[in-house]
Amino acid sequence: MSTRLAIGRLGKDLVEQQLLERGWHPVRLDAAQMASNADLLAINGQSRVSIKVKTTDAKLRPHSHSDHFFFGHSGGYLLDKTPFFNSKPSPIIADIVVSVRYGDPPLFVVMPVAFAEKLCRHACDGWFRVPKRDGTRRSPNFPLYLRYSADPSKTLPDRDQRIRQNLLSYQDRWDLLSEPIERLHAGTAWRVT
Repeated sequence: MSTRLAIGRLGKDLVEQQLLERGWHPVRLDAAQMASNADLLAINGQSRVSIKVKTTDAKLRPHSHSDHFFFGHSGGYLLDKTPFFNSKPSPIIADIVVSVRYGDPPLFVVMPVAFAEKLCRHACDGWFRVPKRDGTRRSPNFPLYLRYSADPSKTLPDRDQRIRQNLLSYQDRWDLLSEPIERLHAGTAWRVT
């Protein structure tokens, strides 16, 4: 199994543990034809919420983006305006996006899918406007890493500081699982600052 697949699986394991600790019953949606937009279904009594898990490796293989959260690649959005989340035809769509920074300790950012979509688009548009070091235009297909430095002594550029503040406001927001599903998808309910 590749390291990337292993990290994704470890992230889902950690999210399942968090759900169990909070009284939710997690169900894996591993069948590709069924779950292209979500990884887990969380059930608690009459409540059901679909969850997309995005995991960044900061422990097993430290790298230059270990203090970031990974959200996928920008090409679909920048070239075709394809959403970052719920972009594939499927009977199941994600209601919540949980970004996991697999480290010691692990960090969790729990966001309504509408907010996660807005944040990723905002960050993607901003980074695409920044020229490469040699002054040339950036390729539209880059990995989207959002800066979240676990080290408070690091000084971040203003753009990264705003992204970090947005991520911080959703750290460990497991309470959002109980929000009405319609609200999790309502773009007007969630604001990127």
